[in-house]
Amino acid sequence: MAHPYNFATILIVSLLSISFTLTSVKADLIDEICSKTENKEVCYYALKEDPRSKGANLEGLMTITIDLSQKNATFTCNLVSMLLKKAIDPKLTMRYASCLKNFNDANNNLEKLPDLLKSKDYYGMHTNASAAIRDPFTCDNSFLEPPVEAPELKDASDKLRGLIDVILILINFLQG
Repeated sequence: MAHPYNFATILIVSLLSISFTLTSVKADLIDEICSKTENKEVCYYALKEDPRSKGANLEGLMTITIDLSQKNATFTCNLVSMLLKKAIDPKLTMRYASCLKNFNDANNNLEKLPDLLKSKDYYGMHTNASAAIRDPFTCDNSFLEPPVEAPELKDASDKLRGLIDVILILINFLQG
């Protein structure tokens, strides 16, 4: 079985190396979108670093962000599964099992977004993205008391929330 960290590392390195040779979509539009997000670093990663952004309109940027969100949710599910298998502490086992359900739920909601975007059902998109963004919060909140959340899970959760936040901002732009 491929190690989930290797996939993420390869993906990030590939995207960064490709990005240096490409021109992205209008910087002012991306700056306007990212200025409204809570995690600007994730937003710029999604909208500037992806080679598909070159010349993309709002729907194109949405497609890219949905795709990255789905990949991140799948990666995070695999990470949580690995952490669950390694967990010895019963509290961690329960928390990771709950987090796995959370991230599977987030992934299920994100999978609905491409069809909703095609049909321009922005209300449905907002409903599903809003549900999806709550799942990483729910997982993170289960670690408010010791034992603590694994740093790699916290990072993946933060990135997923950041990507879904970009989706929610883009929905507002698409609605005009």
